[in-house]
Amino acid sequence: MSRLAVHNGLFAIIAGELLEVEERLHAPVSDGMGLLSAVAQYALASGGKRIRPALLLLSAQACGAEARERSVALASAAEVMHAASLLHDDIVDRSPTRRGRPSAMARWGPDVSVLVGDFLYSRAVQALVNDTDRRVLRSFADATVAMAEAEVLQLQMLRDLTISEADYLRIVTGKTAALMSAACRAGALVADAPDPLVDALTAFGLNLGIGFQLVDDALDYSAREERLGKPVGNDFREGKITYPVMHLVRTGSHEDRLALEELARREELGEEDLALLRDLVDRSGGVEATMRLVDLYLGRARAELHGVPDSPACRTLHHLVDFVRERDW
Repeated sequence: MSRLAVHNGLFAIIAGELLEVEERLHAPVSDGMGLLSAVAQYALASGGKRIRPALLLLSAQACGAEARERSVALASAAEVMHAASLLHDDIVDRSPTRRGRPSAMARWGPDVSVLVGDFLYSRAVQALVNDTDRRVLRSFADATVAMAEAEVLQLQMLRDLTISEADYLRIVTGKTAALMSAACRAGALVADAPDPLVDALTAFGLNLGIGFQLVDDALDYSAREERLGKPVGNDFREGKITYPVMHLVRTGSHEDRLALEELARREELGEEDLALLRDLVDRSGGVEATMRLVDLYLGRARAELHGVPDSPACRTLHHLVDFVRERDW
């Protein structure tokens, strides 16, 4: 079970369903295809937060769903889709590590990784088309499009210190929030919930996802590497300009902004460069500014839950908002 699932019993009410999701993820993925199976299993068994399947299962329960098998199947598909996106992300970012261990790209190379990512996307689609409600498939299809659009936009904006907040939020929304929103929407659809409840949980997932990614962006400048599972300062090293740096650009001193521009021009950054960057971000209050934006989006997420009937699942969604705000990994 993932760290998030066992964190202070946060997901106790869906522990059985999450265990079934894990069993599906660890099942053989392709007979007679040794390399394909090995890489796919490596990607699927890497742990992680399992937040997308949890969101689907909790949303379904919050709306009174009784179709456990259907919910578990869709929750598993959501996580497979997420794993596929991470395989592709690591190729684009040339990431040597993922969740504290070598990335699939580092172990098997980009050619194998991109094909296995494609395979996992296709397996997720196979599961989704088996569902009786085409709105579920549409939700995940829309999320996939948003994820690809965001990745391309992020590539366009690499090392661009003039990136607008609107473009930054488009990237955050597409990369992370879109799939979380789709998971919540699918859970409500499984329960055949009324439209206002479907819309509320869809918006909840979107705002929670934006807040979640913003916390990630803050942690890149404030966390410990052993907790984060990847090198601290990795975003800037990969050319990604996130909100803490955007705040530095807007509010930092002239000297600090010149130092930042010099760092952005370098092809490679050493540990001393990253230490300087963290000092610059710290002086500008970039992490604190990011967390204020986190509070805005998490507040919107919590407000959407006011329209969801009180239940253990709904209360768990409230606790999840708190966890996202306070996490350090």
